[in-house]
Amino acid sequence: MAQPAYDLELFENRAQRPRPKVRAVKGKKKASRLNLQTVKTVALTVVMTALVVGFLYSQATITELTVDIQNVQSDLVSEQSTYNYLSGVLDSKTSLRNVEQVAAGELGLVKVDRSQVTYFSLESESVINRPETTAQKLTEFLSTSLLSLMEYLNP
Repeated sequence: MAQPAYDLELFENRAQRPRPKVRAVKGKKKASRLNLQTVKTVALTVVMTALVVGFLYSQATITELTVDIQNVQSDLVSEQSTYNYLSGVLDSKTSLRNVEQVAAGELGLVKVDRSQVTYFSLESESVINRPETTAQKLTEFLSTSLLSLMEYLNP
């Protein structure tokens, strides 16, 4: 008996499968695979589009904020003008001449006369002695005399 490795009868009378015919065509590429260059181009396009959109959005935001700043500055100028006007009106109403007219006309006040002013100085005492009139001096003399007489009479 022959060894099975050298038994060639096993390969006789075998039906051969028909081989597919392969034809080579130039210029056609497989459509199922993505080309690396196409992927790079799409990725670059997406990144550039994102950068352009971001830039345009930031410029639009800057423009809006600039308009808002200009509006606030014009409001500030208007309010400063109003403040200056109202300060002038307040100054005119509180001027010394206007206050004197209101005090004399509406309240009936008069200016102080020099005889009504009394000057005093405190050098060593913390007591103010007002100048006395003649009637006050007489009343004080009589009350002091009466008190001393009462003290004398009471043992």
